[in-house]
Amino acid sequence: MNAFTCRRCGRCCRQIGIPWSELDASLAAAHLQMPLGDFLVKYGFIVNSRTGEIEHPEASVTPCPFLSYEKDQAICIIYPARPWICQGYPGPGMTCADGRHR
Repeated sequence: MNAFTCRRCGRCCRQIGIPWSELDASLAAAHLQMPLGDFLVKYGFIVNSRTGEIEHPEASVTPCPFLSYEKDQAICIIYPARPWICQGYPGPGMTCADGRHR
């Protein structure tokens, strides 16, 4: 099987909302060099009082607030600290938002 190479179209970041764990948010906040509380407020995330999960009040918020573009290429401004779900996207045997298979 060939390795998946992202074309950096940004469709996944524009169309697919992701769940955030506290660890994901903590790593992203640290990468941006800001306290977790400030990170949550700035990017509109909340801590679900029932589950304790960090989430956005809108289900599957899109586009991702960390999506940027440079010369028509999608850029993740927290790439080194991006959530685990983004790191493995699309999963083995799955299709990305651009219709390409892993």
